Amino acid sequence: MRRSPRFASALVALGLMTAGLFAGGPAHAATTRLEAENAVVSRGVVESNHAGYSGSGFVNGDNISGSYTEWTVTSAAAGSATLAIRYSNGTSPTRTANISVNGTVVAANRAFPATGNWDTWATVSITANVNAGANKVRITATTADGNGNLDYIDATTPGGTGGGTTVTADQLLAKVTSCSQISSGKYKTDEDVSSATVPVCQKTGAVFWKADMDIDCDGVRTAQCNENTDCCFYPDTACHTTGDSPLDSASLPYVVVPSSSSIWNYTSKGIGCGTVVAVIYNGKIEYAVVGDTGPTQIIGEASHKTASDLGIDPDPSTGGTDGPVTYIVFTGSGTKVSAIENHQQAVTLGQQLAQQFVGAN
Repeated sequence: MRRSPRFASALVALGLMTAGLFAGGPAHAATTRLEAENAVVSRGVVESNHAGYSGSGFVNGDNISGSYTEWTVTSAAAGSATLAIRYSNGTSPTRTANISVNGTVVAANRAFPATGNWDTWATVSITANVNAGANKVRITATTADGNGNLDYIDATTPGGTGGGTTVTADQLLAKVTSCSQISSGKYKTDEDVSSATVPVCQKTGAVFWKADMDIDCDGVRTAQCNENTDCCFYPDTACHTTGDSPLDSASLPYVVVPSSSSIWNYTSKGIGCGTVVAVIYNGKIEYAVVGDTGPTQIIGEASHKTASDLGIDPDPSTGGTDGPVTYIVFTGSGTKVSAIENHQQAVTLGQQLAQQFVGAN
């Protein structure tokens, strides 16, 4: 996919507004990150010789069928959980593994495709029923190549204060089947597209649009995002950290909103740096934040990390997808700059707002 060129206006810093949080009930799900280096490992070692891992390292399993890594996932209540497994598979062929919960295989021969190199990480997500209390989640290699490098599991479990279950992609999509258009016109998905077809729509507690996804690789220079990997690379983003640094597209899930224009002014809905966004593609949800602004007539762009986590090719020159990708921007989330530096905060808040959104629409 051809990436949309960036406008200079996209680099004007967004005001850090202080809108309050959307009032509502307590969160009904909890997400916990469980690092692989703290798991039980059979026939494998903890290493830290490849870049981009979380925590203090990752698990490099032996090249043998039957090697496994096992985590203990604690849930406040019984019900459906989402297990997002971060891994790297270098240049090897697709590896497969059985994923089991409490001894029962819930995903047989689950594919872990190649990621291109050992410094590039991807995420495979499954849903499975868990018990209240401790649950054993095991990933067991079913090919002679063994597992890829395993970094962590993000376990989103039911319960927490107030009970309930995690909102699914289907539940969110069911609420955005019709459009009450609030933009005065429509947007194009790419500069070279002849017609504008994408409106910004409104629901209670959110605005949304359905578009493609181009890759925004601006900001901090990384191995994934630089002048050599991206023809249009610019070392800045509209939103900065509290330390006034540009954002890191390779490590932060964020979304690009069109710069304010006569078509639509995003600030009119209290949207700004750190506003939480649910990005939905192919049955998966990524809770991201608003992190950059783009061309005034083009919509449908997100960071390298957002694409990678959703299973979309994150290459800024050749990656992206024609979609459909659904972007639900929770207008009640305010501008949470702290969420830019703490993705877990964005996930926790996003899950709470998703519950409220489903209930209100």
